[in-house]
Formats: sequence, structure tokens, C-alpha cells
Amino acid sequence: MDSSILKYNLLNAFEKKEVKDFIDFLFNRKKDAPTPQSSDYKNKILSVSTWNDDDLKLFDENKKLFDQWPPTAW
Repeated sequence: MDSSILKYNLLNAFEKKEVKDFIDFLFNRKKDAPTPQSSDYKNKILSVSTWNDDDLKLFDENKKLFDQWPPTAW
């Protein structure tokens, strides 16, 4: 942040006004953005899949097979 302030101080009055205008533009755009509803978020979270131990056994078996694979000699 300190380097940003130093750079800002090197600008002339017109350039400083442009920076301020751009910051205002960013904040105004942010205000206009639709805010997500908590129900939408809740539905997204509820749709996340869950894995049980039987689903994870496949990964354990593949890890064992992968560990048996000899590395290539160079």
C-alpha cells in the first residue's frame, strides 16, 4: 500500500482526479452488483456431494497399485 501512495503522490492534479474517478467507478459498480441470496447459497451447499468410505476405497486401491509400479531408471 505504501508504494501505491508514493506513486499516487507523483501524479499531477489531473491524473490524481482520474484515479479518484476510477475508484469511484469501481465502488459504484460494486454497489450495483446483485447480492446473492442466502437461500441460493444454501442450495449450492446442499448440492455438494459427499463420499463415504466405500467411495474412497477405490483411491486406496489405486494408490497401492501405483506404489507397486517401479520407477524408470535413467
